[in-house]
Amino acid sequence: MRLRDERQLDATLREGMPRAVLLSGDEPLLVQEAAGQVREAARASGIDERLPFHVENASFDFRQLLDSGASLSLFASRRLLELRLSTSGLGQQGSGAVLEWLAQGGDDVLLVLSPRLDARSQKAKWVLALEEAGVHLPLWPPGLDGMGRWLRERLRRAQVTVDEDGLSFLVSRLEGNLLAAAQVVDRLALQGAGKGWNVEALAEELDDDARYTPFELIDAALAGDGARTHRMLAVLREEGLEPLALVALLARELRSLLSLREAMDRGAGLASAMGQARVLRRRQPLLERALRRLSRAVLAGALRDLALVDQGAKGMNAVVPFEELDRLLLRLAGFRTTPLALRARRYLEP
Repeated sequence: MRLRDERQLDATLREGMPRAVLLSGDEPLLVQEAAGQVREAARASGIDERLPFHVENASFDFRQLLDSGASLSLFASRRLLELRLSTSGLGQQGSGAVLEWLAQGGDDVLLVLSPRLDARSQKAKWVLALEEAGVHLPLWPPGLDGMGRWLRERLRRAQVTVDEDGLSFLVSRLEGNLLAAAQVVDRLALQGAGKGWNVEALAEELDDDARYTPFELIDAALAGDGARTHRMLAVLREEGLEPLALVALLARELRSLLSLREAMDRGAGLASAMGQARVLRRRQPLLERALRRLSRAVLAGALRDLALVDQGAKGMNAVVPFEELDRLLLRLAGFRTTPLALRARRYLEP
């Protein structure tokens, strides 16, 4: 079954744990929170063990998924198997493995986290099979038009009272940045549920803030400001930023830039390509300047490096995530740094 939104997912999970759940989308916050709903429901249904599989490239051995279904757990009778995809395609082997896993039966639950699925991908056999066996929730960012409704609902759940002018102020200030919006709501909630917020109070609270966000960090790199980029990353690291959170945001940005760069190389109009990609108007000049500087090879290499950083953050190799993120961001800012893929052997050797 295909679901419409997170509320329908919550209602479905309350009725019972589905055999399979597919969450697809490019907005890290939405995917992360929906996955949290599934994990919480799994724990409530008696599933205490979670087994993750990271599908980074075409060389992933999908037999691991099938073998997990055939092996007994020492700790729990039921497990949550998480298949985390770096691309929206599974390939023939992956599709066959998912279909075979579903046909095997058993008590385990499969959670698949995928980037956004286009119209063609949504008709793939493995997607349709997951929808038939369980549920699929495509997660779409609200966009600027729906940001007010999304933010109002989040404020309501956090028991934060903001008047209409204050809500408009927040929507204008946040400009579609969901992660920053979530952080603002959490910050306001810490001030107490009984406090009401208007424009003046919000401006005073939020403007007295020297902290950076990961989005500002990425924009500084794209703007070519290497010194500021280096400084911002150091501050965010000290404040406790998780490298995987930055990896997810960078991956989405790099995939978008690579798509726009390829459109440019084909001779397509950049303004039209940005419109189709729903790039915020305020960011279009920034991306245009960055794309004049960054070649397809640089962007593709940055994505390859980012995959290695992701593995390092998960303990799968000896890469030091923040050191390599610093080099990668400086390369995006226009500085000459050696790609990690050319230096990776020493990190990957056992």
